[in-house]
Amino acid sequence: MSSTHVRLLPLVACLAVVCALSACATPGEPIPTSEPATSEPVTSTPAPIRQTDDRGKPLPFTTRFPDRWSANNNGTSYEPCTALNDAELTSLGLNPTTVRDVALANHQTARGCIWKYFGKSMGGISQSTGNRPTFEYELTDREWYIRSYTTTIGGRLAIVNYWKQFSCFTIVKVENARVTTTANRVLTPTPEAELCNLAIEFTKLTIPKMPPPAP
Repeated sequence: MSSTHVRLLPLVACLAVVCALSACATPGEPIPTSEPATSEPVTSTPAPIRQTDDRGKPLPFTTRFPDRWSANNNGTSYEPCTALNDAELTSLGLNPTTVRDVALANHQTARGCIWKYFGKSMGGISQSTGNRPTFEYELTDREWYIRSYTTTIGGRLAIVNYWKQFSCFTIVKVENARVTTTANRVLTPTPEAELCNLAIEFTKLTIPKMPPPAP
């Protein structure tokens, strides 16, 4: 080893000690090492329950059923609850403020509304739509009623079923579904013609608002 190398060794060693004591750092502020980002739990917000018909018209009540519209009643876009305005309902003797949903559970077949007539003993009327049973099936299943017959209402074929002295209803085909309109008298037995006429008049007023039946 040359004498020059021997003299440099103590110097290198000395510099190494000084560098260690003074951290021998590059000028400037130290940059901390970033910590990996922690993933926050994702909380999903439930979708709001639909409160309007297919045209965007609000329902006359607040439904709590997310599946009020379902595969059981999607055969038509017609919405019985928004078909008539308050003046039209009043003209039929119905109290618009008594409206309520026919559905008692989520995903129910019947989609529609019930209204009461003015007067506590006058009963009420309901109109609902559903995909089953079909209108064609109803034409063949009519032995349950005191009287069942077909007629034309608003230019459309309709079934009229008289069920004892407290209930009568009509059935018409709308797109790929059926719409049933039922008149009930709760405490007052009503002659057939009078009771069925209540259902027919409601049907007659709403038929112009219904899409035509599918072929």
